[in-house]
Amino acid sequence: MPAYTEITLHYFDVRGRGQFIRGLLTQRDIPFSDDRIKLNANNSNWPEIRSNRAVSGDFQKLPALQWDDMMINEVLVILDFIQEKLGDNAQLDEKTRLQHAMLTSSAFLDLLTPCINLIWCDIFHPGTDVAETTAVFKRRLQMHLATVNQTLQQWGWLNTMNDREVMVADAMLWEALDMIRLTFNGKVSLDDFEALATFYETCPGATTFKQLLALKPSTITARPGEAEALLAIQESLNSQG
Repeated sequence: MPAYTEITLHYFDVRGRGQFIRGLLTQRDIPFSDDRIKLNANNSNWPEIRSNRAVSGDFQKLPALQWDDMMINEVLVILDFIQEKLGDNAQLDEKTRLQHAMLTSSAFLDLLTPCINLIWCDIFHPGTDVAETTAVFKRRLQMHLATVNQTLQQWGWLNTMNDREVMVADAMLWEALDMIRLTFNGKVSLDDFEALATFYETCPGATTFKQLLALKPSTITARPGEAEALLAIQESLNSQG
């Protein structure tokens, strides 16, 4: 393993857009400092945190990754950087590198981010009908899950994931699927998607990801009142049948 001078992940003490980075680095035995930034009950300390570029980076947002003398913002850029630094790109041919990049992007943008946005929906958009929004998100997630499931089958992902290290795309997809499980409380079931269900249960990194979550339980987001927001989402799903 290469020697790293300093690696620090600056992110809130939540899962959100950073847990898959924690999971990947832990799975790959990369030593790093997990700077879990705690927000006040009303997030009033965020402006002060944001203004400190030693923590929030050039774009003043989290996650921010300090890797030796580099400070990187933007999730997909961070993940591209890690993929290169771990030497994983060198193990993949051009076609497979593109597949990994596409799966990473889809898992982040189409599967994980909608869960976060749904939890925050009535705060981001006051007056939102949570039940109606939940129904729309559920339909869209099921569509995306079907697409990713078919793609994994066509690519033979399950056949190859055991013959290499756990990589960025694996960590991202597993976290997205687990976040869907938590947000939708079984109303979006992986049982309908054989390849995804198998990946979720048998991905070589799954044990590490679960152990890390058990060791340091975290909410999904930093939204005040997240438990109540999740209850409202899940009650609306129950009413829809």
